[in-house]
Amino acid sequence: MKNFGHDRRMRLPAFALSLVSIFIYSLATAAEMSPVEDLILPKLAKLPAPQMRKFAGGLTMAITAKDEKAQAHVLQGLNLIHGGWDFEGYRHFVEALKLDPDCLMANFGVTFALLGADSEFIKPRIAATDRTLALVDAQAGSELERGYVYALTKLLEEGPLSAADAFGQVSRKFPNDMQAKLFESYFRRSGFDEYGSPKPEQELAQQMIQSLMKKQPDSPMLMHCWLMMRTENLLCREDLPMARKLCELVPDYPPYHHLLGHYEWRSGNYGKAATAFSRCGELHLAWMKQSGLAIVDCPEWIRAEVYRSVALASSGDYESALDAASALAKMPIPLDRMESAGARMMYWEAKTLQARLLMRRGAAGDVALALQTIPQPDDVKSLVGRTTVGSFYQGLVIALEGRKALTEGNKQRAEEMYQLMILHGEKMEALRQQAMKLGEIAPLSRAFICLEILALELKGNIAMASDSASRGAAYNWYSGARERQTLATRMLPPISLLPMSAHVAQHFELRKDWRSAQEAYEEGLEYWPNDLILLEGIKNAHVQQKNQAAADKVAAQIQQVKSGL
Repeated sequence: MKNFGHDRRMRLPAFALSLVSIFIYSLATAAEMSPVEDLILPKLAKLPAPQMRKFAGGLTMAITAKDEKAQAHVLQGLNLIHGGWDFEGYRHFVEALKLDPDCLMANFGVTFALLGADSEFIKPRIAATDRTLALVDAQAGSELERGYVYALTKLLEEGPLSAADAFGQVSRKFPNDMQAKLFESYFRRSGFDEYGSPKPEQELAQQMIQSLMKKQPDSPMLMHCWLMMRTENLLCREDLPMARKLCELVPDYPPYHHLLGHYEWRSGNYGKAATAFSRCGELHLAWMKQSGLAIVDCPEWIRAEVYRSVALASSGDYESALDAASALAKMPIPLDRMESAGARMMYWEAKTLQARLLMRRGAAGDVALALQTIPQPDDVKSLVGRTTVGSFYQGLVIALEGRKALTEGNKQRAEEMYQLMILHGEKMEALRQQAMKLGEIAPLSRAFICLEILALELKGNIAMASDSASRGAAYNWYSGARERQTLATRMLPPISLLPMSAHVAQHFELRKDWRSAQEAYEEGLEYWPNDLILLEGIKNAHVQQKNQAAADKVAAQIQQVKSGL
């Protein structure tokens, strides 16, 4: 049965799925190359050259090119890729191509920078892959550079682990080349288990970076690499000092401030997280002004604003959070850029953020407010065939209608909404192929998880509103929702903003089992450090257990979180 809670394919790594659209081109012979103009978005062709930045301790390597400026732009692009700014890297590779269309590393760079790009870049990505392979057939570039392309084809044909092995081969043949080692570690990473321990390939990748960092302990590039491969670690607080040091060393580079904000938020320092995201946004705005670009060209700015709003709400400042989310949702999107990365971020994240924040807060009247914030059918008519985001909007409306029914005491309608969500899950599953063609399987998968959690939460709420004999089932529904919640991924906050551990605890509260409620709240803190909803629950549990001293201690912690310290 393909519905919420049953299908796991929607959770396949989005990066792997994003490669599907260019997979078949990795096997192409390249008798005829695409013209270099096909690699360049028309808008970028008319803009001035991007700014050159200094990367202390960055990559240096010989680039095979006919023009020294082309070499410089390729190196700049590679450093930007390793610094987490693929789009700016792409712009530099484009400048190199203008100077030397047959530069292998410039063509490779465009291909690499656009691996995870949205539909607006599908044609440039295909053209870049085509040109890169054709140039290798013509023996362009050095042996090292062709080794990079070989590893790239392994990525396209067989996936990240094969790419890691291929880059490892390149690294062993060219032991002084740092970039091959960085690529190998990047593609070898495999994440962490539920206890925060690195999985075997992840451990190997970390050891590789640690070995490099022993030789260059203050290299921003290596710090960034280390932090990026550990963003989903349960124990983020361990790496927070390094994230702070990185921004001290390079205070004017926006991706580093976003990374710091992520680590601050994951450590429960919500006020400091909001400050970091604010700084990231300021730097991106300055970059857009200097570059002649707009927010549709800068999903990173939108992402920082989304995360900043969540950080404000996490600190208890819902008024500022909702104001920021409202302002963000109203930002205009040009009709001719509907398929841009920025537009995608606006549709999936920004335009659903107010509703998700209100669903977290759960105050009286918030359901009605949330329903008002979700784009209406007439608002998305122009998007038909260009995005699948309408399915997310519909799912949120169904979930909210279920909540509304429960607040009105209409359990029958709430149950009908739950069943409708199950059917809606099947419809979303049917959109997978379309989403892959459109280049938005990642946001669709993220939305699917959100709605899956909301469906299970709704079913748990229905059980809690039933007679005492039926309330026991709520624990299972809430536990299922909790299991489906993930840590902040893709450098975004969790798509579902309410810790489901709070619902598990509330199930125990209804039974007056305050000790079990306290333990459920405390378990939630392992994944949501300093979350105010969880802390308030713990404080109340202590009060109910006549442990005023412990309650006072938690109250002080709550005030500290709200103060932003």
